[in-house]
Formats: sequence, structure tokens, C-alpha cells
Amino acid sequence: MSTTAKFKTTDAVDFLIVGSGSAGGVLAKELSSNGFRVVVLEQGPRIDPGQFKHDEYWAFNLNALSNNLRSQNTTFRESEHETAKIRPILWYGRVVGGGSVHFTTNYWRFHELDFVERSRKGSIPGADLQDWPITYNDLEPYYTKAEWELGVSGQAGASPFDPPRSKPYPLPPLPIKSSGVLMERGARKLG
Repeated sequence: MSTTAKFKTTDAVDFLIVGSGSAGGVLAKELSSNGFRVVVLEQGPRIDPGQFKHDEYWAFNLNALSNNLRSQNTTFRESEHETAKIRPILWYGRVVGGGSVHFTTNYWRFHELDFVERSRKGSIPGADLQDWPITYNDLEPYYTKAEWELGVSGQAGASPFDPPRSKPYPLPPLPIKSSGVLMERGARKLG
């Protein structure tokens, strides 16, 4: 259960985190759960669950969840002697939760074999390919913790390619939207 503390501008805190996205939000949660006083600054609004829409035009074209590149111009120049030019290339989540609110919400786990590529493929000329110093089994409890804290939805075992897991997903799969239905039909038709 999360709680929100109120601080005065004169209150001393242990940590100030700028941005409540994937890194900032998780760090704030872990620090505050361990007794630290944490303030998170976020430039965007909080959006309640009932305000979300399954509407890509609303989310992307109307910048409902991200910075508006027209009103929050980003400028670049290659040297201090040039005039900066507007280039709309820096795009980020501008809501409480940052980019974790508007990304495609796919939480993929690495597979056991991903940790031992050097052993599987051997040496690759010109590369320093090495096996990881840890295994999938070392990381599995952390994958599970993250999935349960974030509320990841899915159907364990639905894919024959999924790596093993110690717990099922915390939430059931979401309904498939139209593009997914078409893709599923095509895949089934192809066998």
C-alpha cells in the first residue's frame, strides 16, 4: 500500500528524486519503504485510472502522456558559435510515472541461454563476448518481485518460449486489441 507524505519547503529530507519514471519511481519506492524521507519532483500531472483511454491518437498525437514538442521546444547546435535550431527529437513521459505510463508495457525476461552466449557461440573475432557472471536463476526472484510490484499482466506458460518462473503473473492478460487479433489470425493461419 502506498502512502503520500506532505512536506514543507523547509523540511529536511534524505533524498530528492527528479522524475517518477521507471528508475525514479522504483528508487523512491525502495528508499521510502526502507525508512528514508523521499521527495519526488514531476513536471507532469497525475492521471487517475479512469482518465486513461485506449486511444493512440490521444496519447501520441495530442501528447496526453508526453511532452509536447511544439510547446516544449528542444534546441540543438553543434558549436557555441552556431544558432540553436529546434529539433523535436527528445520525447519523454510527462506525467506521474514518466515513460512507464506510455510505453508498450512489455516486460520481457531474458532466457537462460542469454546469460551464456560465449559458451554457446564461442569467441567472435573483434568482440569481447563473455558469459554473464550470474545466471537466469539468480535474477528470477527479482523479475518476479518487479512483476508483482508493477502489476504485470499475462498468462504464464502461454508461450512455449517463456523462461521458467517461480510465480504466475499477478494480473490476468489484457484483452487483445484489433491489431493483435489480426496478427493472431495471421499467425494461426500460417501454423
